[in-house]
Order: sequence, then C-alpha cells, then structure tokens
Amino acid sequence: MKRVIVKAKLPNKSEFVSMLNDISMKFSAPFWQHDRIFVPKDFRRDKNLPRLSLRTIVKDPQKPATYALVLRRHIQTKGIDVVNFTTIKDYTEAAHIIHQLGFELKYEVGRERQELVMGEGVKVYLDKIDSLPGYYAKFESNITNDTEAEEARDDLTNTFEILKVNRHNIIDASFGEIIGPI
Repeated sequence: MKRVIVKAKLPNKSEFVSMLNDISMKFSAPFWQHDRIFVPKDFRRDKNLPRLSLRTIVKDPQKPATYALVLRRHIQTKGIDVVNFTTIKDYTEAAHIIHQLGFELKYEVGRERQELVMGEGVKVYLDKIDSLPGYYAKFESNITNDTEAEEARDDLTNTFEILKVNRHNIIDASFGEIIGPI
C-alpha cells in the first residue's frame, strides 16, 4: 500500500483534539504499541532501503497482545512510503527470521496511541512517545496510482494548519530517528 505520511509535534494536544471533537470526530480509546525496528546493516534512509518492524499492540490489557510484521520503505524521490502489514503468531520466530535475513535492531519506539478514521483512506494518530516530551499527530493517507503524492502531502499539511498546527511543527524524521539508535 502506498501512503503519504505527515506528522507534527502538537503545540496543544487539547486544542487539537477539541477541534476534531467539534466536527464529530472522536479518537479511539488509548492503546499501547511498541515497535522494534530492524534495518539492513548498511541502512541509510536516502537509499530507499526497507525497514522491518515487529509491532506489539495491546488494546485491552485483559486480552492477549497482537503481533504484526510491518515492512516500510520510504521512497524519497516520490515522497511516499510503501507499507505492508501482516499479523504474526510467533513473535520470537519472526525476530529470528529477520536476523537471518541480515537485518539488525536499530530503534525501539514505544507509544500510547489513539486513532481516528478521518475519511476514506485517511487516518489520524495521536501519539505519546515513551521517551519524548509532548504529543505528536500523524496523518496517513493511502494513495492510488492516480493520486499525486505531492498533492496528497499538501492536503495533509493544510489540514494540520486548519487544526492550528503550524508548518514549522511538521517533522520528516521517523520517531526512531528522533529518539536515536539503541
């Protein structure tokens, strides 16, 4: 799936959530998500190499966690991310396979997350990253071959501005890159 992703540090979480609530858009209950992000040994973001994440999702502490494998490849020249997601049953076995493929653990990102489906193919995430101050919002828009990535990115950036998040708060780096390698 091709996605355009725009994220920003929120100057005021309450105002952001309130503006969405005012137009009858409500975030889900908070849940916990943890990503262990693996990269090829010679990984550089500008080389368009894939990242593999082992994701743990806990939506209800009384129920078992869900585990997923997420392949993400950022295509710098097109401004898109190609993302594939599949649920896995055996977390440990998946980690061993990733290591056997020559990937190494580079980042770990834990977060409390809420999500909101804004429209067809557009999701908003509200994140509190474990080791970073403040809150972050992330828009993800699925795009088709008919959609221009730059146009979709502009739409998401303009949506941030409508919700009173300044363009200067937009960040291009991944959360793993912001936190730094482990």
